[in-house]
Amino acid sequence: MRHHKAKQTQGVRPVYITNSKKIALLPPSDCAFAVDGAQRLTGTFGGTTFALLSYTQIDKDGISLILMNDFGTDMGSLSYDTAGVTFSSAFFPKNLPGEYIIADIQNAFYDAAALQSAYSTSKLIFEAQTADNGEHRTIRDGTKLIEAIFITADGVTIKNYLRGYEYSLEF
Repeated sequence: MRHHKAKQTQGVRPVYITNSKKIALLPPSDCAFAVDGAQRLTGTFGGTTFALLSYTQIDKDGISLILMNDFGTDMGSLSYDTAGVTFSSAFFPKNLPGEYIIADIQNAFYDAAALQSAYSTSKLIFEAQTADNGEHRTIRDGTKLIEAIFITADGVTIKNYLRGYEYSLEF
């Protein structure tokens, strides 16, 4: 069952991958790797480190995260489906559009060929390479590395070099 809050985005805003190049979110049907269960979400942004619990559902119907602290207190929710993006959180900055988090999730869990096509439309390079311990995905603007995604059997780590943040979802 997906968890929705009242703050519904009308339409879905494009996501600026660089300061001048943007992409549109892919449809949920492009999901290539389904997740359903509780995970640990850790990250750093601007010198701040955080750790949350996340009940995560990612599949061909959409994306849903219910965020909680270690005591199980609601810290927010994020969902994406064909109706749009819903994001409500006292934890994250109010000016952070949910579409940006959805884009990072799509970069890790969605079909590489569909992502490659979406990024090439904006003259960005999306590459996915199989590694011994999983998959390594990158997004580049020419030769400049924008984001790296590491996918293993234990989880996903997303490191955005342009915006200076990193987070991991542990399975």
